[in-house]
Amino acid sequence: MRQLISSITCFGLALAGCAGNAPPGNTGDDMEEPDAGVDAPPAEVGHKLSGKTMDYFTANTPMDLVALASDGVTPPMMVTSATGGLYEVPSVPTGSTIFFTATRTNYRPTRNVPVAVKGVDVVKDLYIATIADINRQYATAGKPVTAGRAFLAVELQRQNGTPLTGIPITDIVLRDALNAPVVVAGTYFFGAAGDIDPALTVATTNGGRSRVALLDVPPGTYTLRVTYPNGQGGTQTQDTPITTVADGATLALSGGGGTPGGGTPPATPKFTADIYPKLQKAAAGGLGCGNCHTLGGPAGGVLQFDLGAGPTLEAIKARLNVLNLTTPAASLLLTKPLYEPAPYNHPNATFVDINDPDYKLILLWIQQGALI
Repeated sequence: MRQLISSITCFGLALAGCAGNAPPGNTGDDMEEPDAGVDAPPAEVGHKLSGKTMDYFTANTPMDLVALASDGVTPPMMVTSATGGLYEVPSVPTGSTIFFTATRTNYRPTRNVPVAVKGVDVVKDLYIATIADINRQYATAGKPVTAGRAFLAVELQRQNGTPLTGIPITDIVLRDALNAPVVVAGTYFFGAAGDIDPALTVATTNGGRSRVALLDVPPGTYTLRVTYPNGQGGTQTQDTPITTVADGATLALSGGGGTPGGGTPPATPKFTADIYPKLQKAAAGGLGCGNCHTLGGPAGGVLQFDLGAGPTLEAIKARLNVLNLTTPAASLLLTKPLYEPAPYNHPNATFVDINDPDYKLILLWIQQGALI
C-alpha cells in the first residue's frame, strides 16, 4: 500500500515522507539517510492512469461527474471524471495494484476490478452501476432488495483469458474466512440481454463475456471459489478475493491471470534466476520493488534490491524476518506488499492476494530454503 505523506513503513522500519530520509532524531544505523547526491537516481514519480468512467449495464455509455477514490493509498487518490467520462490520475506509484470505488448520484458505490500499474502508463475504463439497474436484477429474480447488503457481479474467465462457460451455478461458491459458504439471496448467470436470466443453468457468453451475479451479499471480505474442468479429466479451482460494503456493488474478475512470464513456473526456483529479476524496477521487467528499494529511492535506506543477486540476497537475509524460513508465509518479503485493508503497513500493494502467481513463486522459493 502507498502512503504519500506522513510516515510509511517498509519491512518493519519507519521512514518519514517518501524521499528516503530518516525520521528526525533517529541516528541509528538501521535508518541512515541514503546518499542523495547528484549521482543518485531520481525518485520514482509513478505513472499515469486514465480512461473513462462507464455505466456498467448500459454498453458504451460514458458517465461524467463520477467520483473515484482509491483503496490502498493514504491519503486516497481522488478524482472526478469530466465530460465524456474522461478521468486521469497523474501519478500512481509504480508497481501498485489498487482498487477504485466509483460514486455518483443515483448509483451504488461500485468497487472495481483491481488495476495493476507497472512500468508504463495505463489506460483502463472504470465502471459504476445504477441503483435502478441493480434493482431490476432483483425484480427479474423475484427477490426483494435488502438494505445493508451488496450486489456482486463477476466476469468468469479461464486462466488464458477466454470466457469460462458450461459450468453450473453450484460450481460458484462464495466462502468466508472459515471456508464456509456465505448465504446470499441468489446466484444467477447473465443472459443475452445483459441482465441476469434465472432460466440459465450453466454459464454462457453475452457480449463476449461470461458473467454471474450474487444478490444480497453481506458486507465483508470473502473468497469466490470457481471450479471447472481442467481439460485433462480433472478439475481446477480459481479463488478470487471479494470485498463488499453495505448498499454497494462490487465488480470482480475470476481467472484471466495466467502464469508469470507466460511460461511454466520453475519447480525449484533460485534467487539469481527467478526471484532477483522480480525485485527489480518495473521498467526492467520486475514487479516495481526496485523503484523504491534502490540507492536514493524512498526505501533505499532500508533495503536495496539492485546490488546484484549475491549482495542483495545477503542484505535480505541480514534483515530480521524479511525471510522467515520457519514460517515462510510470515516473511516480510511477502506480507509487506500483500494487499490488506487500512491501516497499511507498506507503501503500496503488489499482490492482491495469496493466489498471485508471483506471490506463490516467492513463497515456494522460501519454502525450499531460499536457494541462491
